Amino acid sequence: MARVKHTKAEKIKIRRRRARQFRGAVFLLLAFVGVISIASVVIGRIRAITNDDVQKAEFAKIIAPLVALDPAPFESTEKAKAAILEEAAIRAVIYNENTSKYVRTSEGQILIPVLDVDRYYKRLFGSGRLPRHATFSDGDVTFEYDSESQCYIVPFTSLSGNYYPRISDIDTSGSTRTLTVEYLSYADQGSVIGGPGGDGEQRVVKRMEYILLKESGEYHIYSVRYITQET
Repeated sequence: MARVKHTKAEKIKIRRRRARQFRGAVFLLLAFVGVISIASVVIGRIRAITNDDVQKAEFAKIIAPLVALDPAPFESTEKAKAAILEEAAIRAVIYNENTSKYVRTSEGQILIPVLDVDRYYKRLFGSGRLPRHATFSDGDVTFEYDSESQCYIVPFTSLSGNYYPRISDIDTSGSTRTLTVEYLSYADQGSVIGGPGGDGEQRVVKRMEYILLKESGEYHIYSVRYITQET
């Protein structure tokens, strides 16, 4: 086949056409890379938000039994009121276990084994120490300890609690997590600092900070304190 000879003008047109094609290809490549980059950023943000929500839900589940009791602030669990920590462990058993497996008295009280109380105490506060089991009262409810059966006799219907947590922020520092915790209540309890939430009459009554420390791969409550500076 004879080779086609182009004039000088035709050669210039061909070079210009090829240059346009090259620029077009580069533009399409950059546009494709841009779309991929934007998609990666969006997916990353969605994953971060999802992971953050999951972590907040997990931490809220850990602290819920203690939040229900509205404890006074403490610098460490060693300085906290022992009865508060033990009652939180009892509540944790009730919140997380199938209570139908436990024996009940004729008055409807539930017998919670000390072994289960100890297990949840460790989950909440770590393995540093365990409670000294004895009958105690929180002022309204008495938790009777039966040394013979190694159980607490608990008035099950009296453990509804006043508050439950919603975590608005998590501050991370090494193995420490500082949670900004909103105390929620369906009833207006007076000093309300937030408006009604999305669930009926849900209200933020106050905010506190909970400090969690990591031990053997799990987070445990270490201290509770007032928020020093509102954001």
